[in-house]
Amino acid sequence: MNSTLAQLSSAVVGWTVGLAYDCLTGAFPRTVRIETTNACNAKCVICPHPVMERTVQRMDEQLYRAIIDECAAQHCPQVHLHNFGEPLLDVQLCDRIRYAKSKGIRKVKIFSNGALANERIATALLDAGLDEIKVSFDGATKEEFERIRAPLKYDLVMANLRRLVQLRDARRSPLRITVNCCSTTDKDQSMAALATVVDEFSFSRLHNWADGDYAQAQTKIRKPCSRLWRTFTVLVNGDVALCCLDYDGKTLMGRVTATTSIRQIWRATEYRQVRGWHRRSQQARIELCRTCSKSFV
Repeated sequence: MNSTLAQLSSAVVGWTVGLAYDCLTGAFPRTVRIETTNACNAKCVICPHPVMERTVQRMDEQLYRAIIDECAAQHCPQVHLHNFGEPLLDVQLCDRIRYAKSKGIRKVKIFSNGALANERIATALLDAGLDEIKVSFDGATKEEFERIRAPLKYDLVMANLRRLVQLRDARRSPLRITVNCCSTTDKDQSMAALATVVDEFSFSRLHNWADGDYAQAQTKIRKPCSRLWRTFTVLVNGDVALCCLDYDGKTLMGRVTATTSIRQIWRATEYRQVRGWHRRSQQARIELCRTCSKSFV
């Protein structure tokens, strides 16, 4: 597809999809992602965490509770207690899950690498009422896994996952346990060890973390990024990132404070402006979106 036709197609897709997103978007986000910690115990070759410049810390409890209280008051259907870090490194995580569930949050989810999910922590997660855990699991073999997800150990993560499933099943807990893979040389081999154990095994594409050149972008049809209409990402210090790919928090939409709410930021000029640019296929006006490889048809 030549560049002129791609631009015209992107304009049509952008306007059509953007309007559909507008119609489906309410006064409050349907998913609020809360980065309770931005620390991580892995140095995956497919992740820029090792070069992150933000201070590694854990979210203040007062801020966390204020976010959950607003989500509950606004009937937000789900919160994700993860973003750019390993949530199981947050020593308060289970208490935070329990608090969210006590406030009536329908679905509380975490995305983990599984290395810390030993029997003690797995039991605590079940006791706290976690609704879903998605585990990143890359590679077709033990050697490939440990090369991609160093210094994590394949056998340990496998054992943790199997034990978590056993504990869940013994309790007849509704916890959903899924696995996602985005880097492997053999999809069938990647699935072989876990597909019959966990509830779901899915694959996603590698992306460039909205960083660096993406040479093929001008030859493809670009669509508005649904993240701008469906998710709200609060970083560990209360800053609101444009999306979860903004690992260093460079494009901020505001900051959640005692006087500035999620609802206010979600409905503010900054969000309306970037949604409008995406709707008009003008993503290049946003530095973070300019070279992002994620949103193409």
